[in-house]
Amino acid sequence: MGLDLKPGDIIFLDTAPFIYFFKKHPEYFPALELFFNNLYETGAQAITSIITYIELTTHPARSGKHQLVRKYRDYLSHSENISLFPLNMDIADYVVDIRAKYHFKTPDAIQIGTAISCGADCIITNDKSWRRCEAIGVVLVEDL
Repeated sequence: MGLDLKPGDIIFLDTAPFIYFFKKHPEYFPALELFFNNLYETGAQAITSIITYIELTTHPARSGKHQLVRKYRDYLSHSENISLFPLNMDIADYVVDIRAKYHFKTPDAIQIGTAISCGADCIITNDKSWRRCEAIGVVLVEDL
């Protein structure tokens, strides 16, 4: 499938794509590397939520890899084409709607609600269950 990125596109990234990219997952890294290169070349924007930061850094923190936690924090906080959004009341209203309509668990609903609230064109995840959300397009990493 892939994504044809254009300037002004806003793509929400779930946690899994970041994990696959940072850990150079043998199956998914090449497609994600191409995605990130295209993101920077086109000037498109990637966004994610504070949930991604929490999920991405919990395991390294638990393992005492505080330098890696800092590296992930810096990457998500200071990348030119990636924005990290905190949870706020506007996003929370979308989260409530997503949970009520689709019965997602709170972390997943926060991810999806953030994407919708922030005007994302689509979401990249590897969670097939997210496809049942009709409010936004969902692209699986395996389809990149």
